[in-house]
Amino acid sequence: MVLTAILVDDDYPVVRYLSQSVSWKELDIELIGCYSNGLEAWEGAQQNLPDIVITDIGMPKMNGLEMLEKFSKANPLLRAVILSCHNEFAYAQQAMKLKVSDYILKESLNVEQLQRLLRNISVDLSEEKSRAAEVTLYMQKEALNRSALKEKWLKDTLYQLSWTKQAWLKHAQMSGLALEAKYYISFVVIVDRMSDVTRARKMNGYTIAFAVENVLQEVLDSMHRSVIIRHTNNELVVLVCCDDPVKEQQLLFYSIQKAISAIKQYLKLSVTCLLGHEASSPDSLRQTLLPMLHDLSQRFYLGESRIHRFERAIFAGGDMYTEYAAYFSKINDSLAVSSAEQLEIAVKDWAAWVETNRFHPSDVKEWLLQLLMDLQMKTKVTLQVQQNHSEEKLYDVVNGIHTMEHLQSFTLDYLLELFRRLSVLSIRSKRTEVIKAQQYVIQHVTEKLTLEDMANYLNLNSSYFSRLFKRETNQNFIEYVNMVKLQKAKQLLQQSSKTVEEISDYLGYANKSYFIKLFKREIGMTPSEYASWN
Repeated sequence: MVLTAILVDDDYPVVRYLSQSVSWKELDIELIGCYSNGLEAWEGAQQNLPDIVITDIGMPKMNGLEMLEKFSKANPLLRAVILSCHNEFAYAQQAMKLKVSDYILKESLNVEQLQRLLRNISVDLSEEKSRAAEVTLYMQKEALNRSALKEKWLKDTLYQLSWTKQAWLKHAQMSGLALEAKYYISFVVIVDRMSDVTRARKMNGYTIAFAVENVLQEVLDSMHRSVIIRHTNNELVVLVCCDDPVKEQQLLFYSIQKAISAIKQYLKLSVTCLLGHEASSPDSLRQTLLPMLHDLSQRFYLGESRIHRFERAIFAGGDMYTEYAAYFSKINDSLAVSSAEQLEIAVKDWAAWVETNRFHPSDVKEWLLQLLMDLQMKTKVTLQVQQNHSEEKLYDVVNGIHTMEHLQSFTLDYLLELFRRLSVLSIRSKRTEVIKAQQYVIQHVTEKLTLEDMANYLNLNSSYFSRLFKRETNQNFIEYVNMVKLQKAKQLLQQSSKTVEEISDYLGYANKSYFIKLFKREIGMTPSEYASWN
């Protein structure tokens, strides 16, 4: 186990001497910073807290003991060595309270002595970290076992048809759940847009659900007797035990709203809650929970980040395709005239039409997939641009969306991205030479393209062509080439398994480093970062 250390002293020769003389690698210690005072060390090392601090006491801005007090609070396992000119009992006494391993006077210091001390610290700290890791692992396993027992109990509740209430309560008790009550009010907590959340946070659904569960438990415990059970990674079932369901529901509505706000504030997440009818037996609870959990179409027209009393939804049976041509024309025209504002209005109008008519969710998704695929095909034909989603991937994405609110948001984002791609590659010049040049670049994006080669292709003087292209497009030719190539690079990073080096070669860049530098300058992140983010 490699430990980390920092040196803090306003006596620069001491810092330099120790940083160069101590055999850090042999000690399995990485020296991650050298600082001239306590404040500089505290501010500089907060993002990567050290295991060991070697420090002076008397320093400007923040002395060594004040700094150690801050580090000790942030890292309870911290170990420290004090190097000082002070030979006073009061300093040594205060230092011992801060887990200081030794207090060494500078005039008596030698490197061998410090290395022996660091070796002892390393052994002791490594053992303590291992013990702490074992305790953490044990607690995690215990939590997983408790969670698994609760999940099994919920599954049995949903599908075990012959339980009496007494047998059901006994089984709950064996699973660690105290549910003795006259009535049970159930509600389901759904993490909105979980796929987007996991991708943006780079966290798995289990971790996110665990965080939501903790906030819920903290809010509910103060006012209700309840249990929270995970059904899936984006669904939690909550059972509230009570004797007076009318009174309890009034208070519960307030508690759920408070929980939704707390989750939004502390976790930056949106959750939607479906509140079920009260139940007095396993059978009535099963009848309440099953449609809430399994018929996802019932949630389609419910607003996100709200509380909804669960009721069976009624869908219209009309034919959506009677309006297909009109909406396709409206959205296609917005793309053609490069109007993002018109595009937003068209999508909003379409969503309002769907919600007003309350078409079945499967019909809405089928209709939308047809529209998006038709628009993608038109884009591919007119500008030789590859589709930004394969048909299979687009199908999976759309069918993984469970609310109209999310579907509207996705559709607008998808079309705006298509709009941006069209805007980048659209040809607006009236000069035939410029139109031919842009068409050539789009069709030969994988080749190495130079100003001189393009001028020769058009039978023009290179200086004249350069001025013409700049005047007509407001950017020089090479800038345009790189812009088209980077759009293609983004597509390949999203959809292919090609490495950054393979994409660089594929797009005609002789130098991989130049490609990465250009990508980062224009996109704001490296190709690897862009691929992992998407």
